[in-house]
Amino acid sequence: MKNNKNYIISFDIDGTLLNDKRQISSKDLTTLHKLKKENIVRIAATGRNFYSASKILSSDFPIDFLVFSSGAGVVNWKTKEILYCKHIYKSEITKILNLIKPYNLNFTVHLPIPDNHHMLFYDANPNHEDLTDYTSYYQEFVKPFDFNNIPERATQVIVLLNDSVELFDTFTRKLKSLKTILTTSPINHKSMWMEVFNHKVSKAFGVKQIIDYLSVNNAFIFSIGNDFNDIDMLKSANAAFVVSNAPDELKKQFKVTDSNNNSGFSKAIKELKVI
Repeated sequence: MKNNKNYIISFDIDGTLLNDKRQISSKDLTTLHKLKKENIVRIAATGRNFYSASKILSSDFPIDFLVFSSGAGVVNWKTKEILYCKHIYKSEITKILNLIKPYNLNFTVHLPIPDNHHMLFYDANPNHEDLTDYTSYYQEFVKPFDFNNIPERATQVIVLLNDSVELFDTFTRKLKSLKTILTTSPINHKSMWMEVFNHKVSKAFGVKQIIDYLSVNNAFIFSIGNDFNDIDMLKSANAAFVVSNAPDELKKQFKVTDSNNNSGFSKAIKELKVI
């Protein structure tokens, strides 16, 4: 391996590795296989849950590990063994809901891993299509939320912020014991969502769990992403890029590669000179 380093490559999926048609280019696919030949660990890190990720990535997709649900879980992609997961508990769920309830916001509460594609949906604003469209994708796994029957555990709570990013800052200040992540809606790519997790959840922490699991010493971590939920992963890396379709705020903080529609992943890997 070049420079005798133990390389770890972590990357977002939607909007980064996959193009807007949710397909991987032949160039990026070849790059992933080349990384394997160099014994470089390939970690896909996504906000998708395991069920959803499995719908777009084949069982033999050329990655070694999947960090899913923004770091709430980690799975060995070859064996499909879940190596790590974190949850929130009833008292924390209650705290979140008591905080957001006066704002009349749509939200989902997701059941514990590995079943966090099952969700409880509170439709406070039935005319807002964004989160409604999201739940329709999981239609067979969605039940209405009942404030009188809060679950004992959950993977996360997703809150639709109704385009008010200021609410994210307000909620974050009052939920210091939990992890709040701002992310762009995967449905309309415009609305802003807040995801609330156990305080130890992030894509960066998921990557760290894999490094510890592999007992890799002196790891050189390279990361590439496109959205706000990638920030922790990008900041914790030794080298980081965002694709050119990332928000301007991120492009001001990190090096920029080509877009997800133009094999930006491969261009960034080439610049790193590891293969």
